[in-house]
Amino acid sequence: MARRKSSVSRGMEERKIRFFVFQFDSSKRGAAIRIFIAGALALLMFSVVINSYVELNEVYSSISEANAELNILRSENVRMQTELEGKASISNIKDYAEQHLGLQKLDKSQIQYVQIQKEDAVIIDEEDGNIFVKIKHKFEDFLAYLRG
Repeated sequence: MARRKSSVSRGMEERKIRFFVFQFDSSKRGAAIRIFIAGALALLMFSVVINSYVELNEVYSSISEANAELNILRSENVRMQTELEGKASISNIKDYAEQHLGLQKLDKSQIQYVQIQKEDAVIIDEEDGNIFVKIKHKFEDFLAYLRG
């Protein structure tokens, strides 16, 4: 029985040792706090990095949506340009003028020809003036001749 007590007492000692494994010395408590703070900071940094990747993904998706909308608007622009060119054709303008405005093609009887002089000529009428006006003009012509 003595052996049993010693083995029981050893088992108790082993249990006590196992129980005291989770206790820290007062000198090691500062290290545990530092480890906890370092772990919390690492977790915080990890969450910031994950958050930045989430925001980056949102920006990329908004750019993708904007590009898709731009492609839709460009195709709509091409369609509208084609439609505008079709409406502005000569045959459509002619049909609109005949049907909506009541215009018709000219007949030969409606055409009038105008004759234009081939040479340009300027005719200045002489002023009828008295003798003193004529003398004055002759004197001005003589002075102009002397000046060169």
